[in-house]
Amino acid sequence: VLCAAALLGLCACMTDSGKDPAPKTEKGFLFAVTSDRTTGSYSVYGLDSAFQAKDIEPIGSDAVVRYLGGNDIYVLNRYKRDNLQVIDRHSFKTVLQVAFPPLSNPYDIAVKDSLMYVAFLGLDKIMIYHQRDGGKKGEIDLSAYADTSDKLPEATELLFVEDDLFVLTANLDTKKGHAPLQSHLLKIDVAAGSVKKALDLPYGNPVSMSYDSAAGKIWIPCRGAFFDESFALKLDGGIVSVELAAFTVKDTVATEAGLGGSLNKLVLHGGKAFMDLSYAEATKPMEKIVAISLKDGKAEDIATMTGYMVGGLAIDTYTSTLFVGDAENGLRIFDLATYKERDPSMVSLGLPTSDLAIIR
Repeated sequence: VLCAAALLGLCACMTDSGKDPAPKTEKGFLFAVTSDRTTGSYSVYGLDSAFQAKDIEPIGSDAVVRYLGGNDIYVLNRYKRDNLQVIDRHSFKTVLQVAFPPLSNPYDIAVKDSLMYVAFLGLDKIMIYHQRDGGKKGEIDLSAYADTSDKLPEATELLFVEDDLFVLTANLDTKKGHAPLQSHLLKIDVAAGSVKKALDLPYGNPVSMSYDSAAGKIWIPCRGAFFDESFALKLDGGIVSVELAAFTVKDTVATEAGLGGSLNKLVLHGGKAFMDLSYAEATKPMEKIVAISLKDGKAEDIATMTGYMVGGLAIDTYTSTLFVGDAENGLRIFDLATYKERDPSMVSLGLPTSDLAIIR
């Protein structure tokens, strides 16, 4: 509580000391989490009108943003910060903070019926909080899906499809260099507060999931082991689809070996998966922003960046625009009809970008 109060006090001090004023808006905007790995803040960039505000309030230096509709924007402050900031989409101000257990390392959030479900790397459970005030409501035990080494399932992603909550567990062996063990997709009965079904995934270390409502599928990129023993990229992952009606793995649309790079989070749009691929070019790592066809797994190159400098991808479906956070050069903007970079691009948002969300 004291930490939360201190952080709120710090927010007030920083907001009143000459930072860009935060405009109130009902229009669409891009919300950017920014960080120099020591400090963090968030900025906004207008999608329908020319407004911009930088470094509105401080956050942790390792944070992610989630927008799930409505008035609330969720910033999860992760490693050693272990809290949630709820930000009002109209004023851009923090309206609620929720403290999590120390070293719990929150990784994702889902919201249903005024309840917030939070996944953690450092806990063997999903914790449930009231959306109105952050009070704890309950928890869902995931310990049966943890390995015997560190006893943690490492839940990384949450997704509601109608009344079912789906959970990805990476199940990494933290005592052996985060080696990927058996990963799972769990289907949760939230009314009963328990796992209804569990599906073994064919690749390790799943990093995200995206729902394709037209096909009734969830698409999951699995990274596998990131490095081998010599610290070279180990291309042992793949992008799989899960058919929800049968709750089975339908197919593998592309593999890391076929793509030549290591998978990261994907964003679905127009029958394609947009993501950044990590490549090892001699001694200089690089990233490619690509569009991967969900029909045949073929990839089209969009842009090339310095390795490990991608700070989030987000797509505005209203304008068919891809936004890429470039930690070196700022926000980059691409037309999805042509894959050409728009002018102006390389927009500065203060600190380097680390995660993005479209708010509409």
